[in-house]
Amino acid sequence: MRGPFRLGYGALLGLFLTACSFAVTVDLPEQSFSVAALPNTQGKILYPKKTTFNPPPVSPKSVSVQGTLEASQTLNTTLNFYVRLKDPATDPGCTDLSSYGIQAYACGIGPNDEKAGEARFQWSPSAPLTLQGENLTQGIAQGGFWLGLEVQGLPSGPVNFTLKNPKALVTVGL
Repeated sequence: MRGPFRLGYGALLGLFLTACSFAVTVDLPEQSFSVAALPNTQGKILYPKKTTFNPPPVSPKSVSVQGTLEASQTLNTTLNFYVRLKDPATDPGCTDLSSYGIQAYACGIGPNDEKAGEARFQWSPSAPLTLQGENLTQGIAQGGFWLGLEVQGLPSGPVNFTLKNPKALVTVGL
């Protein structure tokens, strides 16, 4: 290139690739679940139900889900969240808890489970939640994934949780 403005080939390629990547927001359904009489899952992850939605029209390069986790009471604890793509009903490492009156599966942490984030309640009934990871990215691309949590330090009575206003920021492109 000639003139006062010169860019090397690397810089031009970088500008091109940046121009070819963009972000889209995908609204996800609110997810509610109850942790009844389980103050601690003892190293297991609870997967209440599969989150399903319309996938984006293009394959995502990365995904970040943000929302607010609301509890039915004030808490002072941290909850770890996991994402899996394999149905817990078909996984021999998971136990169906419906016979205990809990509509969820309890799964030992294994190769199908990826830690995706955490919610830190600090004497509050709500906490911000950000999730990310490869399983989440694949799940967004497929239009569904299982979102689970590892429970420790909850009160002994039932606690209801709702993931409010979850939105996935999906980066697509080269």
